[in-house]
Amino acid sequence: MMTKREGTHDFDQIGRQIASHLEQGIRDGIFPGGICSLTVGSRPPIVVARGHTSSGQQSRPVDADTIYDIASLTKVVVTLPLVLLAVQQGRLSLNDPVVKHLPELEAGPDAEAKRRITLYHLLTHTSGLPAWRPYFLEGSGRAAYLSLIAAEALDGTPGGQVIYSDLGFMLLGFTLERVWDEDLDQLARRLLFSPLGMSMTAYKPLEALAEHAPRIAAAEQGNGYERDMAIRFLSERTDQRSLDMLKRAASFSWRQGTICGTVHDCNAHYGLAGVSGHAGLFSTIADLERYMKIWTAETAPLLINPVLRQFAARTHTSGCSPIQRALGWEASPTGGTLEQVVAGCSGGDLISPAAFGHTGFTGTSIWHDPLRQATLITLTNRVHPTVSTEILQWRRAHHNRIFALIMPCR
Repeated sequence: MMTKREGTHDFDQIGRQIASHLEQGIRDGIFPGGICSLTVGSRPPIVVARGHTSSGQQSRPVDADTIYDIASLTKVVVTLPLVLLAVQQGRLSLNDPVVKHLPELEAGPDAEAKRRITLYHLLTHTSGLPAWRPYFLEGSGRAAYLSLIAAEALDGTPGGQVIYSDLGFMLLGFTLERVWDEDLDQLARRLLFSPLGMSMTAYKPLEALAEHAPRIAAAEQGNGYERDMAIRFLSERTDQRSLDMLKRAASFSWRQGTICGTVHDCNAHYGLAGVSGHAGLFSTIADLERYMKIWTAETAPLLINPVLRQFAARTHTSGCSPIQRALGWEASPTGGTLEQVVAGCSGGDLISPAAFGHTGFTGTSIWHDPLRQATLITLTNRVHPTVSTEILQWRRAHHNRIFALIMPCR
């Protein structure tokens, strides 16, 4: 039944606005196609698709069954809820030192500080770990990656700052595998995807969703973007380890053709066989709608305890940075200059103080605003055929245009 508040919106106008902005992104060459879902209250989602899954002659039109590499949305669609489920079952505490579960982390520099890093720090990106490293040039496999992260000096102090870190979510994935004694992809399927009916969501979709492979949207043509990023990063360093890695980068077997069906992220692909806590997941718009019921459902059965859910979605870093972090999620910004706030928040300028969301490098995003009872999910492949840097501006404008049409309910 439609509520009075839902009846005040012109959903046809909202649908036209979504379509118009997707079409603008296609005309501007930001992505070849995309799909957007907007849910307001109890009303069925507005779903709008435009464009194609690639720029090639044989490309398919984007539709509700198109499968996207959702990149860092993996952090909040897999790793975060599995940590919360482990907390509910008493397998983990958010205050657990990471070394309790991964003692290998102490075998390197800053051991004393690393002993103070908790799961809470990893979830809020306040551990002090670096943001990114091209570890795939040095090794592969979980044991090798854990050793490489242990050998890394911290870029900050535990709890002292926000550094958005892929490394931290790799460690969370390793922790989950330890405490459940199960591979992360199997764990996610058993505890999340199957119970939620997310039948089109998986790591390694060419294996797990093989019959649906033609529905996968294309990613970058080769690994040029991350190759150049690795070379730039290593060229700025003078230590012998980095110089050796720079030599390996010159002869590394970078992917050359269009990436489609294997994860775009190089650490996930080359280093961790497609399965990681920070990236690797593929999904569809409908499955992500199902997933967001974890965060929006008000009646039983609830996968996550409501108290823990509310705690996870609120701001936890107000003293650290104008770019706010919840547990896993990005939170609505507070403090800082207007320039810092606007530049830092992927949700745009109009989200309420209670809103939370996340983005993926490949051109994906989820934002939920509880005061509007609205969830906006957007999937694009802005990395095809090459990476477009204009997605950041497009995304904020997209969120502004849509959220401006939805009135808060209180």
